[in-house]
Parts: sequence; C-alpha cells; structure tokens
Amino acid sequence: MGEKPIWKRPMIRPDDKFEMLTVKGRRDDGLWDCICDCGNPTYASTTQLKQKTKKSCGCLRRKSPANVIDITGNRYGILTVIARAGRTGQDNAVWLCRCDCGEEIPFRGTTLRRGEAVSCGCQKGEQVRKARDILQTDKSVNGVQIPLLTKGVRSDSKSGHKGVQKRVKKGREYYEAYITVKGKTKYASSKTLEGAIEKRKKLEEKYHQPYIDLFQVRQGKEE
Repeated sequence: MGEKPIWKRPMIRPDDKFEMLTVKGRRDDGLWDCICDCGNPTYASTTQLKQKTKKSCGCLRRKSPANVIDITGNRYGILTVIARAGRTGQDNAVWLCRCDCGEEIPFRGTTLRRGEAVSCGCQKGEQVRKARDILQTDKSVNGVQIPLLTKGVRSDSKSGHKGVQKRVKKGREYYEAYITVKGKTKYASSKTLEGAIEKRKKLEEKYHQPYIDLFQVRQGKEE
C-alpha cells in the first residue's frame, strides 16, 4: 500500500485578490497584509481569505443601504438634524443636531425618531413630555404609534430592507421577514432575499396598513 499523499494548504501569493482584498505579503505572525479596494490597509488569516469570511477592511459592513433613511433637516422638538456623524459601537447611525439654544450635540437616529431626545438637555423634561404625548395621542391609532410603522430601514440593516434578515439554522441559510405590531411579532421565511422582501410587503399590508389607513382618514377629517 502506497503512502498517503500529503495534503498541502493552497498557496496564497502577493497580488492575489479575495473579494475586495488584495494580498501584499506575509507577516511574521502568519497573517497576510492586504489592501482593501477602498485604499485602507488591513490583514487577514489564510482561512479568512480562502473561506471569504473577511471581504474588506470593514468598509463593506459600514456602507449604508441605498434606501437608508436620511433625516438631515428634520426637526425633533427643538433639535434640527444638520449632518450624519458616524456610527455607534453597535453600528447604529449617529446624527449631529443643533438645538434652538445654539448647542450642537450628536444623537442616535432611533433616539430622535422615538421622541426620546427633543433638545440638547436645556429643556429636556418639558420637551420630552410633550413629544411623547404627541407620539402617543396625535400620532397613534388604537395604541399603535404610526411613525414606528412608516419609518425607513435602519442604517445598520444587514439586508438593506426593513424587517428582513438573513438567518442560518443547522447549516442552512435562508431569509426571514418579520413585522411587529402591539408587541407581537409575525414571521415568514424564504429561500431568497427577493422572496423575503415580498413576504415582508404582504405582512405590512396585513398588519400595518389598516392602522395607517385609519390614521390617514383621521388626519383628513381634522383638516
């Protein structure tokens, strides 16, 4: 019986390309120095490159979806959003706001949209109370807050679509659409992203649209 062939790890050479990473050379610690397509230097292990678990320096993950909500210019209480100001450690969008008192301060987008920040702090107590009262009364239908139904996709969305996420179960990848109303979440799964997006739309039509329609009817009567 002949000897078993010795398995050798596939070679990686300088200038080899893996997704957005171009290999420049081997480091003393065994990792590979790489240059990302965005121009930033980074490093990766052989496994990360071969299995494509690292595709960029991190810029790919930081890119916002094309349909991410832009709240520049919006007013929240006495705050005016003036510019995007990066992300938190949890990858949530941060926005620079100018208070009517002249102070500039950053807030998370979700904090602003939920009415949890309506000033730099100079009028916090009174403004927060008024903002929450408006959200819970003028902008609610049967206890459902309409702005939470109509807001855009989160900036940290991995799928780029509201209420759609990629899941892995027992080694099987699939996409899951989900929607929440009155504290209860409904789910629908699909093998493809497109299928999950379509199922999310159907969930919106069934569970969100009736409340939005009632709100629009009420707004029309008030006008």
